[in-house]
Amino acid sequence: MNFKRLEYFITIAETGNLRQASEILHLTPPALSKAMKLLEEELDSKLWIADGRRIILTDSGKVLLKRAPALINEFKLLKENLENKNEKEKVIRIGTFEVFSTYFLTFLNTLNWQDRSLELHELLPGEVEKYLIEGQIDVGITYMPIPSPQLDFIKVTSIEMGVYTKKGALKGIPQNELPYVVPVTPLQGVPTKVRGLDGWPEDAFERKITHRVTLMESALELCRQGLVAGYFPSFVVCEHNERFNEKYHLERRRPPALTDCKLRKSDVFLVKRKSTEEDDIIKQLAKAIRVIC
Repeated sequence: MNFKRLEYFITIAETGNLRQASEILHLTPPALSKAMKLLEEELDSKLWIADGRRIILTDSGKVLLKRAPALINEFKLLKENLENKNEKEKVIRIGTFEVFSTYFLTFLNTLNWQDRSLELHELLPGEVEKYLIEGQIDVGITYMPIPSPQLDFIKVTSIEMGVYTKKGALKGIPQNELPYVVPVTPLQGVPTKVRGLDGWPEDAFERKITHRVTLMESALELCRQGLVAGYFPSFVVCEHNERFNEKYHLERRRPPALTDCKLRKSDVFLVKRKSTEEDDIIKQLAKAIRVIC
């Protein structure tokens, strides 16, 4: 329904005269008359009867006159809400892990923002899905997906994982004796045997844990000091080694006991609500992640 016609109808009803109403509305009488005929056709009701130059409302017209202001007001509120929603959509709300937010943000420079701004939420596995379902973020990036019937998981690429220590540190220590730093919080709800937030594959081998930290950056610092080994995505270590002096570089450990083990890889997913269309930003994010990984 064209709600402008409701406003025209109210003016006609209040003046009781088509020509006078047309002068107020700055419309020609024929144009106003045509608009009212269309309104009657939409409502399938006769709204008035002409009595000379005067307009007499029918019973249907009187009902519409009573309801029209509320209908117009509701329409304006709806339009305002939709406009506000469109404004909010200019903010891209991304939820991901510290792994990506700290060492992976260079991919944002490749995006075509078009006057959009970023709102980044650093979350734990499981929180990404929760925030999406609750509408607190628009898209998630994860390599530890927790399935939900309300969400779509779009596989983007795979990242290589590895055991790393400070270059030259902890030499000669066998795999089962290497001291490891791990995240404080165990992972729950993921349909694999992974239990650590760092993605450690417990189905492959155990490890000796001596340190627990909340932030990945804290884990990297302990590795830089040569105190422990860490299990990190390879792209993180490459980025780390580019940022730090060579004496703090990390290197991959290839203990003899693991020579028969294949390199571990984790799939990276973009996550969105099923109710949300796959827009250009999601496609750009996927492309950027593939390039950097």
